[in-house]
Amino acid sequence: MRKSFLHPRFLLLLTFSFLLTFAVQAKHRIYLLHPTVGNIENMMDLIKERVIDIPDAEWIGLYHAKETYDYSLSEKYIKEKGIQHYTLQKVAAELNVKNVYGENGCSTLFREIVQTGDAILFFGGPDIQPALYGEKQHLLTEVTDPYRHLMETSLLFHLVGGSRNPGFHPLLEAKPGMIVRGFCLGMQTLNVAAGGTLIQDIPTEVYHVSTAEGMLAIDPQNRHRNYNTQLNPGCDLSWGILHPVRVKQSGYLFQLCKDAGLNPYVLTSHHQAVGKVGKDLEIIATSMDGKIVEGLQHKKFKEVVGVQFHPEQAVLYQPQGQFRMTPENSYSPNEVLLRERSLNFHREFWKDFSAKVMAL
Repeated sequence: MRKSFLHPRFLLLLTFSFLLTFAVQAKHRIYLLHPTVGNIENMMDLIKERVIDIPDAEWIGLYHAKETYDYSLSEKYIKEKGIQHYTLQKVAAELNVKNVYGENGCSTLFREIVQTGDAILFFGGPDIQPALYGEKQHLLTEVTDPYRHLMETSLLFHLVGGSRNPGFHPLLEAKPGMIVRGFCLGMQTLNVAAGGTLIQDIPTEVYHVSTAEGMLAIDPQNRHRNYNTQLNPGCDLSWGILHPVRVKQSGYLFQLCKDAGLNPYVLTSHHQAVGKVGKDLEIIATSMDGKIVEGLQHKKFKEVVGVQFHPEQAVLYQPQGQFRMTPENSYSPNEVLLRERSLNFHREFWKDFSAKVMAL
């Protein structure tokens, strides 16, 4: 049997071709925090429907080992759906309230993320422990996932720095164009990381209302979640509500308001909000009454943006999607956004995100 050998130069060419092919297939790296099945599904739907258009992206879901969510479900979902270029990365370093705002066991990983990544997305979720922003815990604040908040707050602090450790050099100083977006809890975490605080309960602290019936009696523009869920236990009602926000004529969101004017409708569900604004953050949107912060942007790192709403929810872009607001009433969020000339505002959000990632 005659042996066959490949010339060393040919081997080198094959190796280079393989590496080049992989680089083309996964040119851009995007990190996503809290990669639950729901969050993965939403992002994959946006990619499928070309709302997000980054064909050569590698998606990495980052989570802490002590988070309450069972990430084996996410692993199973990725495998069963055959999702390509999506992996999960578990973090096990010990974190606590005292070491979040400085060097800790996650710092080396955070530096690698900045060095290798193009973008980071922070999703919605439950209440942050008030100890992270130096306050006592309100009776209506429910902390169910403390390690998630420890890691995400520490990562955002490493990115932008903050007043709780003014001598710390933010990692984004070495990469100021990195794209960071936070949705709902993601924006609240950004504010806390930068040194800000939170309003722990909007109804009681802002509107001085203590019942679901009381919140349902006020102007719908000033409601930030579907309070019918409390009055109909066991009924499968939608968690969110659509309402307009007031976009300021400066900052990131203003450029997205091509059709909706300065009052696009958005999807929200939250009972907490930004209190004192963190260091180097500026308000770029508010509720219609001006009492709730709906958007933040970093003054120095312009691509760090947080919004108190959910542009990542696939139902916004799907004509067949339905929200059930009461046992008797449902509607299509997509139809509402179209009627209020706000759908393009959300599409422009992701079009801009995609273009900026592709440009890196």
